[in-house]
Amino acid sequence: MKLNIVEEIRNIIEQSKTWVRLEVEYAKLTIAEKLTMLLTSLILGFVCLLLFTVVLIMLSFCIAELFKMILVPSLAYLCTAGSILVFLLLLYLLRKPLILTPIARMITKIFFDKKH
Repeated sequence: MKLNIVEEIRNIIEQSKTWVRLEVEYAKLTIAEKLTMLLTSLILGFVCLLLFTVVLIMLSFCIAELFKMILVPSLAYLCTAGSILVFLLLLYLLRKPLILTPIARMITKIFFDKKH
């Protein structure tokens, strides 16, 4: 009888060790998945930002050329720079709803989503 209880305790300890090992492995895989998703989003965001910068430069030259039809070239470039400054000021003032909140929502969704 006593031998049976000792065997049962050993069996429970072995199963507990296996369970802990599997839980650690699952945690590692989950962290790897979440970090992969986060890094993918960051790289995609960086590429989009880079492309947006190129588009903004091209649009700036286009706007400057349009202003040149009405104004002296130096004033045309000055108006274009002023327009971009106003755009950047608005972006700075609205940074929380336009930038911080979506990023926080994305990171929260990646790390705390219970879909699995």
